[in-house]
Amino acid sequence: MTGSKRVVVVGHGPIGQSFIEKLTEQKADFKISVLCEEPRPAYNRVMLTQYFQDRDGDKNDQMKLSYWSEAQLKEAQVELVYGRAVEIDRAAKEVVYKLNGTATSARLSYDFLVLATGSYCFVPPTPGMTIPAKKNPEWPDDPASRPEGVFVYRTIEDLEMLIAAAGKGAKSAAVIGGGLLGLEAAKAVYDLKLESHVLEMAPYLMPTQLNEAAGSCLTKKIEALDIKVHAGVKINEVLLEGERAVGLKVVEKGAAEATDLKVDLIVVSCGVRPRDELAKACALEMGSRGGVKVDSGLQTSDPAIFAIGEVASIGGNFCYGLWAPGVEQADTLVKNLVDGAKRVEYFKSDLSTKLKLMGVDVASFGRDESFWFKRQFDGKDLSVRSLESFNELDGSYRKLCFSADGTQLIGGLLVGDAKDYSKLLQLSKKDDLGGKTAESLAFGKPAPGEAAGAAADGGDGTGLADDDIVCSCLNVSKADVKKAIVEKDAVTIPLLKKCTKAGTGCGGCCTPVGEVPRVLAATLKAMGKTLATGICPHFAFSRRELFDIIKVKNIKSFPEALETVGKGEGCELCKPIVASILAGLWNDHVLKEGRDQIQDTNDRFLANIQKTGTYSVIPRTAGGDISPQELIAFGECAKKHGLWTKITGAQRLGMFGAAGHQLPAIWKELVEAGFESGHAYGKALRTVKSCVGSTWCRYGQQDSVSMAVALEDRYKGVRAPHKIKMAVSGCLRECAEAQGKDLGLIATSAGYNMYVCGNGGARPKHATLLASDIDEETALKYSDRFLMFYVSTAKHLQRTAPWLEELPGGIAYLKQVVIEDKLGICDELEALMAHNVANYKCEWREVAYDEELQKKFRQFANTEETQKSEQIEYIDMRKQRHPNTYDPPDITGPALFTKENIGLDWEWVFAGHVSDYPKNGGLAVKHGTAEIAVFHLPSHDESTRWLATQNICPHKQARVISRGLVGVKPDGQITLADPIYKTIYDLQTGNGVSHPQLNLSTFPVKESSGKVLVQLPPATELAAAFELQAAEAAAKASFKPPPRGSHPDIKILRYSDGAKPNIDW
Repeated sequence: MTGSKRVVVVGHGPIGQSFIEKLTEQKADFKISVLCEEPRPAYNRVMLTQYFQDRDGDKNDQMKLSYWSEAQLKEAQVELVYGRAVEIDRAAKEVVYKLNGTATSARLSYDFLVLATGSYCFVPPTPGMTIPAKKNPEWPDDPASRPEGVFVYRTIEDLEMLIAAAGKGAKSAAVIGGGLLGLEAAKAVYDLKLESHVLEMAPYLMPTQLNEAAGSCLTKKIEALDIKVHAGVKINEVLLEGERAVGLKVVEKGAAEATDLKVDLIVVSCGVRPRDELAKACALEMGSRGGVKVDSGLQTSDPAIFAIGEVASIGGNFCYGLWAPGVEQADTLVKNLVDGAKRVEYFKSDLSTKLKLMGVDVASFGRDESFWFKRQFDGKDLSVRSLESFNELDGSYRKLCFSADGTQLIGGLLVGDAKDYSKLLQLSKKDDLGGKTAESLAFGKPAPGEAAGAAADGGDGTGLADDDIVCSCLNVSKADVKKAIVEKDAVTIPLLKKCTKAGTGCGGCCTPVGEVPRVLAATLKAMGKTLATGICPHFAFSRRELFDIIKVKNIKSFPEALETVGKGEGCELCKPIVASILAGLWNDHVLKEGRDQIQDTNDRFLANIQKTGTYSVIPRTAGGDISPQELIAFGECAKKHGLWTKITGAQRLGMFGAAGHQLPAIWKELVEAGFESGHAYGKALRTVKSCVGSTWCRYGQQDSVSMAVALEDRYKGVRAPHKIKMAVSGCLRECAEAQGKDLGLIATSAGYNMYVCGNGGARPKHATLLASDIDEETALKYSDRFLMFYVSTAKHLQRTAPWLEELPGGIAYLKQVVIEDKLGICDELEALMAHNVANYKCEWREVAYDEELQKKFRQFANTEETQKSEQIEYIDMRKQRHPNTYDPPDITGPALFTKENIGLDWEWVFAGHVSDYPKNGGLAVKHGTAEIAVFHLPSHDESTRWLATQNICPHKQARVISRGLVGVKPDGQITLADPIYKTIYDLQTGNGVSHPQLNLSTFPVKESSGKVLVQLPPATELAAAFELQAAEAAAKASFKPPPRGSHPDIKILRYSDGAKPNIDW
């Protein structure tokens, strides 16, 4: 840090981070420190529900929700301190804090103190909601102060606790609060697939922002998701069993007596309160309704202390609970600190907001705060006149409020359809209706006789004027976005986010249908440019376009594709996409003729890589049909090789923990026992689930097992943009869950009903009916067409459900293509599938009996010796051995060794023969117990033809770097994507690209007389250095492996002494 004035920020949330970013941009004379009480730097709390898709909290400062990493803060000369502030010593100008997770206190001195402490979740004083004896005065959100099963919704840790509770068998949850925060929490509960209840004390949802009609409309849309809404409810108490919550005693709207609502989890999200305990304790003047009173310069009653965000009570009257006001306050404070006190004044912010709640667009906007404070949308203000519209077709609601003479828009409420929000918000700030009439605005179409007038967007088709706000979270206008595109060459959405901050709030403006992509496309068109649509810089085509080109030109290899329609040498993005297309079209063995070096590691090793760098082996059991002899052979193989066995999530047999060099021998044993590859590693057909059907079940309509086996035998090995799962149910009872699969058949008395484009997983989707009562032959014909149409037109890594959602015309169009042959391509689709089926060979069998292919699985290039390479020790649990459940900490900081700084005792070590190395790929080299990764790029000059790094990936320490995917960027940078977590490194320098704090050691390499040689420190020295580096990383992170793992066996209570439960049947 540099600078003469010290600024200390207490609270590293979104607003504290916004202040830090704005202050560092000024390059002013300040030393900046920030106190962060969470275990990671600031992250996007507005998009917290996104965490249920990512679940990447273990990445600390590298989550998708993260703003700046620790390395970026350090580069900006910001001191990040993990600790909770407990006292402000105003006389000494010091903040007393406790280091996170300890009782150790320390102090930070300041010249200026900025309170950005935000707010905490309000937990109502309902009996049983908290444990008074455990209340923590220093931490209002302390989970220890609540009974087991009662949660709040505010931080990553809150979500982790919710996820953990759901994982322990919770089936149902109640969310207390039907406002903005409550519905966000309800989305979290819904994403956890729990039976969901929303309890709101007001007569309808979102009572602060909406009227009863809008709230009721929102209720209907949310109830359509099978979420139970209890509006107008009174909560009497939390039902407890010991110190565990088991439900709520409630009085439903209109009921005379209380009833018990039994739930496993309770999530409290019914409002927030300012985190003002520090300010109270040091006698700062407080706001009338809580928070720290600040003036128009955001200054408190102490001239050296300022407050921004949810803790700042503006004029002592009101604390804003929204993101945008906090950002505006941060901007004001920065300008005043840099330019001088009160150069800029802050008085109020716009309370308008647009959100997507439970998938429903909801917006509330107004001319000023009177729209909400005086509830001008309720119809009681005679100076305000309103027009309402309710669309019964899509269930949307719109209410616009106008001045008494109808010449000005005062505000409005939108539910279900908020696409006009930006336009209406801007209009509400103007003195007229912009040439429109009240009727046309309210009903969304021109009124009779309405003048056309000049286009407000200048004719670019965006429907937005230059001063219209496209990002209300960060107050970014259309003009700001256009300026960034034209003057800063920000021609992609990520670049626009970086330049303008648009989309870094709720993210809605940067979605494919948001305002920012619209402005980007229009601006580029006006400049004579086009929006880049290629899969990467090496191919200026979408996956669909590339599929057609490769098919028409009969391209059979990646080099041929580059030469014909691409440029450069390829990268970690385009190689797997082209590999998938080649496999989907021609179905040649993925490891032959150099195709192994363009595969993701799973396809390259024909097995799923696990976090230890070992692999799972999952053979195909078509339709789940398996003989006793096959079961025995599977068990004997796993026992022989010491592998952990499990029935997988897809209900297949799986063995885990196989080292790469063991795979060919394991496959040979399985192949000889009658098994074949299950393609659990590929973007291919995984499994066809089935019930026992008419073979055994008294309800069975058709032989579902035989049909499932027929499907699986036909489509095994077919490569696709993403994995494919199928199922066949023998009757309408649907035991095989066919309506949750990419393709599902449900037996009827007349044949089968075919469902398509469903899936489970993080975003479950119910499948859609494609055809009814079809026979087996027709089912296979439609399946051929459907699958090949999907394979040939979907985006890379796009499941069938989102593919169908993006397909123009949806399911109706898909029926026309697949059943009616509207496009005249059904014969071609069937021929493509027939070629795939005819060309199928078991990939495992090919390796098991091919010595050349087996060489690709050697552990080391320079020796036949093998060694245990896992970075996690094994433990015994439930009669089996498996890795402990922790992950080693990341190894951050500079690399230990570089090829530019060679020690005097370094020696040239044999690293295998040149002929052993794949083109544009790597192999591992053994040096004592240490491992090195060596890469061969034969088309490069001598300086980069051979490259060597450590084999340990600094991210979680797996020894897998040699198995990574090599790429070359257009600027010549040679990159490597690690095979497990896809961390990107510069292979020449070893520097982290995606994570700058993660770096690889590099070593000199040369070839001599057909041999590859690497210059290395002595083996014992090298191994000791890497071990010491790992130990220091563990010490830095206070990491100590648990003796039995972080998830020990769960103890199950049993009845003893002959006692039996008293069950009233």
